[in-house]
Amino acid sequence: MGFREIGGIHVVATEVAHRLRDSQFASTGLWTLRRTLKSLPHEEKCGVLHGTQPTERVRPGEHLLLFGCDSAWAYLLAIHIRCFNPSVRIAWLPSFHDPDFVKHRWRARLAQVVLKMMQRIGINVYVQTIHEQKLLQAGRCLLSSHALPLAVLQRLKVEQAHSCPDARQRPFDLLFLGRPTEQKGWSRFLAVVQETGLRSAAIVPTSPPSSDISRSPTLTVVVSPTTNDIPALLRQAKLVLIPSDYESLGLAQIEAVASGCVVPILGRWPLWDQFSLLHWETCSRDELVTSCLRLSRQPSLLSRLSRMQRSYLLQHPMMDTPFLPDF
Repeated sequence: MGFREIGGIHVVATEVAHRLRDSQFASTGLWTLRRTLKSLPHEEKCGVLHGTQPTERVRPGEHLLLFGCDSAWAYLLAIHIRCFNPSVRIAWLPSFHDPDFVKHRWRARLAQVVLKMMQRIGINVYVQTIHEQKLLQAGRCLLSSHALPLAVLQRLKVEQAHSCPDARQRPFDLLFLGRPTEQKGWSRFLAVVQETGLRSAAIVPTSPPSSDISRSPTLTVVVSPTTNDIPALLRQAKLVLIPSDYESLGLAQIEAVASGCVVPILGRWPLWDQFSLLHWETCSRDELVTSCLRLSRQPSLLSRLSRMQRSYLLQHPMMDTPFLPDF
């Protein structure tokens, strides 16, 4: 699935639209909201409201799904509908960040408080991991498998059953997948590329500053590839390095593992709490450089780690978690 236009939350919204396309919601109405969401497939059937404050009313008996947690008007809309149109079933699918691990701490704490308040007025909040469920629990915070695209799950199973390209056949030692922003660790990735001199690639939705590229002669930048091209590009990489401070959904990491890459854990990523290897989040820059150099030169170890990461995901509790339970 990749990052799409605006990141993981768009992938999740698209996945939900696909999975509900032929369900009962197609006839009763499903309204999907997100601050910057541009478009989704099947919006005629799913009733997608785009990323500005909607002018259309949600009718009695319809279902309202809200994505993300950074739009004040969405909270106000949910409260208004709950008070004046209580027959509407409302659910929230945030991309919540633990306030203790991000720079935008005050915004994350505010979202935490308000998402708890939403539960107290009868709104379900759905998350992917137990860690985030504990942070947001106020009676109606439920685990859901909505953040695992079915196409990626299928690739995980296929790659586990068959051999991925050997590490020796992968031309890129390091690869970055995501938005070239500070929160995703773009500058840290560039520093590792420059200090290691390893063959590297970056798959990004928008062009980074030209100065970033000029300082990294071993870096190949691929801007806004198609969704189908992303897995093929990932299969050319040994290590996927995304030094983000926090990952709520972890879609880029799951995508990379499904393509046979090895993905070191470089921040607070609750999805990987029970995976005992590759926790590099406390590494200094020098330690990270040394680790990348050492691992990139051990193809047999890379193959073993890749298989272990795929096995971990396939055995993860989210594989047995219902899709939007009680909605």
